[in-house]
Amino acid sequence: LNAEISLRVVLCTGANQGLGLTILQVPALRNPSTIYILACRNITSSNEAVQKLRGEGVKAEIEVLQLDVTTDEHIITAVKFVERNYGKLDVLVNNAGILVRAPDDGLSTLREAYNNTPNTNLTSIAILTTAFLPLLHKSPDPKVINITSGLGSITNTLTKKMGRFPPHGASKVGMNGLTAHMQTMENDRIAAEEAKGEGIKGGHIKYHVVAPGVLKTAFTRFHESEKDPKEGAGAVITLMEDQEGKYPGGTQWEFVEEEMRIIP
Repeated sequence: LNAEISLRVVLCTGANQGLGLTILQVPALRNPSTIYILACRNITSSNEAVQKLRGEGVKAEIEVLQLDVTTDEHIITAVKFVERNYGKLDVLVNNAGILVRAPDDGLSTLREAYNNTPNTNLTSIAILTTAFLPLLHKSPDPKVINITSGLGSITNTLTKKMGRFPPHGASKVGMNGLTAHMQTMENDRIAAEEAKGEGIKGGHIKYHVVAPGVLKTAFTRFHESEKDPKEGAGAVITLMEDQEGKYPGGTQWEFVEEEMRIIP
């Protein structure tokens, strides 16, 4: 087992570019003693991303991990990699996702969009997070941060002028619900262990949802936006670095004008 097990270990999916890369870059510059695992589907692009981080002055340990979140074999391999090298996982950032327009060329392609989008944005998050639970419970302060969208808020969708991407929005509504359910299940686990009076086994995971907004990245190529990914990553980084318990689990956040705000 890696001797650096006492150091914090952070894993971010879809981290080879845009928001995911920024989520690693900013804290890596501030906290070089933390270990950062850059996970993405394309191993070549992940190596290029590491070089970009080094060029930005990042000296922290960066591990590259090929991970297609829709492939169970990749998930199993990822868990074994983290277990073998670090024995725990402190922070899991579920950033990988897809955004597609609802096609208008037939029912079969529409069904494909409504199947594939939730499979990546919802189902795969549930599978990946569940697979990492044993390692998260070995952390004294474990966190799972799920990247959502403003379209994941039913209130915002109905009251604000926003993009219309039903498959994506529906998948994010589901992801927000999944996050709440996983938090309640974790809270129930803690309550049951406290009731036994034998001490709590494993850290109490805090699940969070973050809406980064429309960013200037390849992911949001359908929009025109000047919002820098660093601004979008603000809430994620704030939650990652919170060691005082300021932000309770089961909460949904956005970062507006350098302030943390609850999502309705």
